[in-house]
Amino acid sequence: EREWEREREREREREKREELIQVDQELHFTEALIHEREQGIKDIERSVHDVNEIFRDLAVLISDQGNALDDIESGIVNTQQQSETAASELKKAAANQKRARRTMFCLVTVLLLVGILVVLIITKAI
Repeated sequence: EREWEREREREREREKREELIQVDQELHFTEALIHEREQGIKDIERSVHDVNEIFRDLAVLISDQGNALDDIESGIVNTQQQSETAASELKKAAANQKRARRTMFCLVTVLLLVGILVVLIITKAI
């Protein structure tokens, strides 16, 4: 009977060792799983950081493009104003040129009439 108890005791100790080995293996597996998940979380954190940097860079690009668009808009407005001013100046120049032609025509006509009168006076005086 003692032999049988010793055998049972050895069996229990063997089962406990096997349980401890199994628990130890499960612990190692769990630790490996935790380590893997930590790595995954760190990878996600790096990815989020990278995405954050991309959005910051994108915000800078959008701001720069907004400034460029503002400059273009300002240039367009200035060009429109200058075009309107130039059109007005061209109208004034055309009107002045027309007046100058009329004045020149009148002056030439008057000089021609004066010349004809002078010639008539001189021919009658002779």
